[in-house]
Amino acid sequence: MSDAMFDHPSLNRCTSLLERVHHKRFDANYSLLITGLSGTGKSYFANTYLGQYPPVNTPQLKIRPVVYVKLTETRTAVDLLLQIVKAFTNVVGNNVNKAHIVQDRLSVLLREHKVELVIIDEVQECLTDIDGITSQRMAKQIAALLDNNPNISLLMLGTPVAGRLLRLRYGKSTERLKGEEQLSRRFLAEQKLHIIPSRCECWLACCNYFSDKYKFASFSLEDKQLLNRLHIATDGRVGLLNKLFSVAQIIEQPHFWKKLEDAYLASINSSAFNPFNTDMLSDDDVIALLDSREFQ
Repeated sequence: MSDAMFDHPSLNRCTSLLERVHHKRFDANYSLLITGLSGTGKSYFANTYLGQYPPVNTPQLKIRPVVYVKLTETRTAVDLLLQIVKAFTNVVGNNVNKAHIVQDRLSVLLREHKVELVIIDEVQECLTDIDGITSQRMAKQIAALLDNNPNISLLMLGTPVAGRLLRLRYGKSTERLKGEEQLSRRFLAEQKLHIIPSRCECWLACCNYFSDKYKFASFSLEDKQLLNRLHIATDGRVGLLNKLFSVAQIIEQPHFWKKLEDAYLASINSSAFNPFNTDMLSDDDVIALLDSREFQ
């Protein structure tokens, strides 16, 4: 990615691996699974990468090097394929209940639009609560998608439970043991986006990234009390920090701290507790809270 978000070890590692997967820098065409807790920035990471490869309009059609799909509830393998197809068109044709027909339709679309990478967000929606035949069919369908379209790679994003996809075994119903396979052979090792720790250069860089995005003044180490309160408010989660700043920019308050206090109530937590209220939470209280989190 030519325009990195900010320096953070897990983010940098995921970015580097995604670039190599996308541009086929390995001996084999591997795909990538990135997991992380809600709010750690998976979707933001994906959309930032997507922004580096905008569609190109031609007289015939739109070339789309990278395609982004955010899954909703996905009950069957056909549901999975249809949600990818609908990233291109709402016209899906007849026999949409047959996986092989939808698979063929999708393959045509991927070739026509010269797709190199498909990003599938919220991939845990493919899984049932207990691993069984439905989850195995999902893993098998993802494997078939890659095998039938050797010129594309996948980036899958999800909560930690999505890691089960790479551990599922599947096979032919008549040759269960002989035909058993795992999706993992088509993927690199599962990567994880982590919460950013407080009181470090990474957190300062993260806050400045979003401060610049929403046209606020930059932070320095002298702003440590506010940086600490931002960490308490967001738990070091990129998605929540982005949400907080995006709401703060439209709050009509002259003082930045008051903007954040009102934005926190509007976007993250409407309870009485507010980390930007200095009467409610002293600087020493903030330090104690950060210490208690890091020791947990």
